[in-house]
Amino acid sequence: MALNAVSLFAGGGGLDLGFSAAGFNIIYSTDIDTYSCETLKLNQGRQPYYNEHLVEATDVRSLDSKDILNKIARTKEDIDFIIGGPPCQAFSVFGKRKGLEDPRGNLVYEYARIINELKPKGFLFENVSGLKTIHNGDLYKELIEVLSFNGEYTISAFEYDVANYGIPQFRSRIIIIGTSNGVEASRMIQTHKANQPGLLNNLRPYTTVKDALRELPLPTEGSAYNHIGREHSQRIIDRYRGLEFGERDPLTRINKLHPARPSYTIIVGSDKGGGKGHVHPHYPREVTPRESARIQTFPDWWEFYGTGRHVIRQVGNAVPPLFGSLLASHVRKEVFFDDDVAGYDELTEILDLSYLNVNQGSFQS
Repeated sequence: MALNAVSLFAGGGGLDLGFSAAGFNIIYSTDIDTYSCETLKLNQGRQPYYNEHLVEATDVRSLDSKDILNKIARTKEDIDFIIGGPPCQAFSVFGKRKGLEDPRGNLVYEYARIINELKPKGFLFENVSGLKTIHNGDLYKELIEVLSFNGEYTISAFEYDVANYGIPQFRSRIIIIGTSNGVEASRMIQTHKANQPGLLNNLRPYTTVKDALRELPLPTEGSAYNHIGREHSQRIIDRYRGLEFGERDPLTRINKLHPARPSYTIIVGSDKGGGKGHVHPHYPREVTPRESARIQTFPDWWEFYGTGRHVIRQVGNAVPPLFGSLLASHVRKEVFFDDDVAGYDELTEILDLSYLNVNQGSFQS
């Protein structure tokens, strides 16, 4: 079943890649960040399912739906689905919860405007879990009301921790799905949990940092895309070397990853600068952008355009592509009644995430 999707606030491509891997045809992508848009263009055609399509670096507030349709030679009837997550910093606990008082929060209404103009069969809105408690939950209630468009769309909203779906990272997100056919999408069934000996269940153990970094070569020029990290002073190196697994460095305020657990959330930092990676579990340094991308389930063939903070922000802001593909399969089944959808194992194969197979390889990074 061919389904066309428009991607707003596409960023470094987590949702675009995930939905493409699950069989959606992305026909238009946009983001205000030129580096992110160059990343999307750079990777087009590298896999047969990630097709070439129009990518525009544009402020969503200036987008005109008719203009979009003209550029891609489509009609509104061709648009099956819209995906996107307006900038999460306005809602995140890491962004001090400014909410809709932050100009970025108002981009939610621009997202809604495009949906209202294009009238897709459905949409997916992704954002941080922190928005549920802003202003005692009033903002969240307002958001649900806005996205229902006076009953035109049936809304389902759930909070997910991606670690419960095989992503090697604790990362909590709100996923809102709207449908025009009256279907209320159910919650995705959990597939993974903490490994507890003696407890009988059909859930797989968490995917860990060790799994994510499996067989990745050491960070040297040319060893892998975006695999050059920060240089540290000897004082920082000595401090990092003395940290225990899970311990936080008091000065940089980042944690040393535990190899046998999912990573802490990959973050991008504040408005005043780029983020920092967590401390590598076995080396006295911060993880490289590529290692962070691995933790986010970006395949090694996916190359990020830019250097330094531009890459870190793309990686940290993204929806993990594997989680995005699981969401896409869920949407295909729940909203479009497609029973022939890919599951976790098939999607890891499609995305070329063989390093997540815990029965293969050894930890070398």
